[in-house]
Amino acid sequence: MKDYEKIKKAIDEAVESLEEELIEFAKEIVSIPTENPPGRDYEKCAKAIGDMMEKIGCEVEYVYVPEDQLEKLAPHGEGLPRVSVIGKYKGAVERPSIHFSGHYDVVPAGEGWSVNPYEPVVKDGKLYGRGSSDQKSGIVSQIFAIYALKKAGIKLKGTILSSATPDEETGGDAGVGYLVKNGYLDKDNTDYCVITECLDVDKVCLGHRGTLWFELITKGVQSHGSMPDEGVNAIDNMKKVLNAMDEEIKPLLMEKSKYPIQPEACRKSTLTVTTIEAGNKVNTVPNLCKATFDWRLIPETSVSWAKDKIISICERLKREDPDFDYEFNIIMEVDPTIVPDDTDVVKAFLKAGMEYLNKEMAFSLSPGSDDQKYVVKDGKLEQCIVYGPGPLVLAHKVDEYVEVEDMKASAKIMALAACMLLGVDE
Repeated sequence: MKDYEKIKKAIDEAVESLEEELIEFAKEIVSIPTENPPGRDYEKCAKAIGDMMEKIGCEVEYVYVPEDQLEKLAPHGEGLPRVSVIGKYKGAVERPSIHFSGHYDVVPAGEGWSVNPYEPVVKDGKLYGRGSSDQKSGIVSQIFAIYALKKAGIKLKGTILSSATPDEETGGDAGVGYLVKNGYLDKDNTDYCVITECLDVDKVCLGHRGTLWFELITKGVQSHGSMPDEGVNAIDNMKKVLNAMDEEIKPLLMEKSKYPIQPEACRKSTLTVTTIEAGNKVNTVPNLCKATFDWRLIPETSVSWAKDKIISICERLKREDPDFDYEFNIIMEVDPTIVPDDTDVVKAFLKAGMEYLNKEMAFSLSPGSDDQKYVVKDGKLEQCIVYGPGPLVLAHKVDEYVEVEDMKASAKIMALAACMLLGVDE
């Protein structure tokens, strides 16, 4: 890059000139209620994103999950279509390439908003709406990074790919998972990858905690409520498990990770009971008690380690008490993901961030899992980070918003980092 300052200035001016279009596009896609589950309006949102990518000069492809795979890959999706859209902005050559990827599905809006979550508005420089931060803002930034390069007349040597995918909020198997496992995104066709999640404009995210979602069912024997000794109360058996967890697992959760997981409280593993269900009548001893659990795991642990702890407790209780029986079911499991902090993609984003933010960007790890797991573990691509606008602390909250300035800054950083990684034809 012979004229680095000139390119930086050109990107800056291009993004600033596109601010009005950036805001209008963000409003357009935030207004589409892509709530997951179940995932309605996916095609409408993907089309809006694809149309914008075509407008700025990308070749666009829509990738549908086959109908016969929907039940397996999107079990909460009610058979609705699952579609990803991929734009290719060609450079002089196919490689090197960088792939920006963001998810367009959002969690349900819920109640208590001060604005309509699907009628996005800008107040005091903040764009409000469900998905404004998590994470349609990242999709906006990745597309306007390309738009800025085009408007500035910067000709890349390598190629940019930009995808918008579904279903991250329910795991991602029908989104990035499908793209990775079907050869659209892996080390054989991609050199660098950036997942554009809302991990804050001034942070480069190197990975995420692991996740173990599981269901535990304790069993008993039904009887009349007036004669409880004639039965076995499944709730009492669940209490035994919960008490054992407090005694044997809770102390293990005190270990603090050496990695900079955000927020600070998430530098420890967390195990949370999230639902519990038992009984169907006030005067009947229940024979089943079902509970679900959300265990988040720091990188120093693993899913297999966590499963062993739960099963060990339940098996011990079963040996000690002939009335105790249980069933253990996995809902979702994701091992922690972490990549090195000295790869080319990391260095490029640190340098680009310094140029536009005038400060060093910090490293972070996400408290929850995200689509990076597929790219790193299944796609075998180590040069993969998470970077995008939007405050992490507002994800899934009422009155979610993103700063317009953060979307612009992220677009500039993405564009400049792409120039550094792909090269520029002078």
